[in-house]
Amino acid sequence: MSDFRLRGLEFHSHRMWQWAQVERALDLMTKFDLNALIFHQNDIVEHLVFPEKWFPDALMWKRNPVRLHSIHQNRHYINTVARACAARGIDFFLEVKEISFVDQLLELVPELRRPDGMVDPASSFWWDFLEAKYRELLEAVPGLAGIIVSPGTRESKVSIATHAAEIDPVEWYARLLGAMHRPIAEKGRILAVRDFSYTADQQSRMIEAAGRVCSDIVISLKNTPHDYYPTFPTNPRIGHCGAHPQWVEFDTWGQFFGLGVFPVSVVEDMQRRMRECLAKGVEGISLRTDWEVITDAGAFNSPNLLNVIAGAMLSERIERDLGEVYGAWASHGMLSPLRSASENAPPVPATAPDAAPRLRRFMQASWSVMEKAAYVRGHLFHEDDQYPDTLDKAFAMLVDIHGRDEWEPGASRLLDPTEGNVAIILAEKREAVEAMRRLPALLDAGTLGLPSTMAAELDTMLDLYRLWVEGFEHCARTVFLTRRAEATGSAADREAALATLPPMRAFCDEVAQRLAGTAFFHVVYWLLDERRLRSLADDVARRLAQQAAAT
Repeated sequence: MSDFRLRGLEFHSHRMWQWAQVERALDLMTKFDLNALIFHQNDIVEHLVFPEKWFPDALMWKRNPVRLHSIHQNRHYINTVARACAARGIDFFLEVKEISFVDQLLELVPELRRPDGMVDPASSFWWDFLEAKYRELLEAVPGLAGIIVSPGTRESKVSIATHAAEIDPVEWYARLLGAMHRPIAEKGRILAVRDFSYTADQQSRMIEAAGRVCSDIVISLKNTPHDYYPTFPTNPRIGHCGAHPQWVEFDTWGQFFGLGVFPVSVVEDMQRRMRECLAKGVEGISLRTDWEVITDAGAFNSPNLLNVIAGAMLSERIERDLGEVYGAWASHGMLSPLRSASENAPPVPATAPDAAPRLRRFMQASWSVMEKAAYVRGHLFHEDDQYPDTLDKAFAMLVDIHGRDEWEPGASRLLDPTEGNVAIILAEKREAVEAMRRLPALLDAGTLGLPSTMAAELDTMLDLYRLWVEGFEHCARTVFLTRRAEATGSAADREAALATLPPMRAFCDEVAQRLAGTAFFHVVYWLLDERRLRSLADDVARRLAQQAAAT
């Protein structure tokens, strides 16, 4: 018997609409005993239903025949996926953000707009709309096992989290979940409410609202609060969801640790947190393999496929020896991180007798580099793995947008520009650079028993990784010495900050020269966009000049 009843794999990008990508994932799921496939697209239901109550066939022919035919085409595709899942004994879920709708609805029901132009989240129309929408969905796609919904996100078109209204937020969430739960429960399907909350208070509201509707609603929680930050503490709501079944989500690809281009192991972290989940009564684990913002990329074109295999094996039996996990990955095969997902390159086994333990040491060491480069004392330093482009943006990422204070009060004091803190931060970044320079010898890609082309691509990736890590050292030096100069007003501190700019600009020239004339997989250019560093240097120069003039 498996340790976790539900063991899911999630698509969150357009890869879900490419059959070759889905079939490949299903093959891996069958091999490693994953039993749930999740398609996560915010508005995917709008691509599968009209709803006919507001958009009858005659209106669609008159106003939007393209959408009419697209919906029927999409239904055939999604039903094909559902049948393929059923043939393998795999449950099929859709994950959505609600409330979503097509813009044309506002023409048909103009009273949904308030005098200020905002859509009214408190209108009773929405509950009728949602119920009708999900009834139609379950008729159109009868093979669905259930729906996972995020009502607390700021990203849906109508959300109580961003649209002020004269209604208690918990009551609003309860009405939304109730409207969805009725048709879903009638068909014997599962409704899971996904926590996507920026604050602990919002998180609690969602769980309370689910409790007002029905205890059979699953609570799906990220393994860390707010988002997938491996340096953060375990989500404190795990194990505290009342009578509701619980699922916990893990990122295997690297939304916040290198986008799969710079591979790292989160295997050890997953095993530790899954043990905690199991002890707290969690019944399901899901593994995210990509992200909606980045196209043509995911764990299936990266060595980070390791983390998918590990998540599958550990969710089946948590106390596996991790050597078995790394061995299974080496045998299943490596993937080049410099090839796009749509190339669908087959995995290539690493045939050297000692490949598995060597790859294990490399992937663990690479995580140590990532943790010290892309985070600052455990705080997220980057904008989706890109360099900060202004001083304010750097601290917005560190403290406001991805801050830890909500979950660990006072955590951001570690970032205060005191002399002691700055010394620790700069030492951390220097350690990352030094550890990065040891990675090529640790991997020694040419002796892993891989084809020479793949070994060469891994060596190229490591050279790009070196540049990326060095860029974060430049960022940290400039950002924290500038913040210290602004805090102290000292001319000496200001000169120290200014002294970081010529080396940063020289580094930008180095990156631009390295990338000139290349034709890498496009995500490389996202990661190494030196224009962002030039923007940061210009911003800092302007601020320091203003400070000098003011004194």
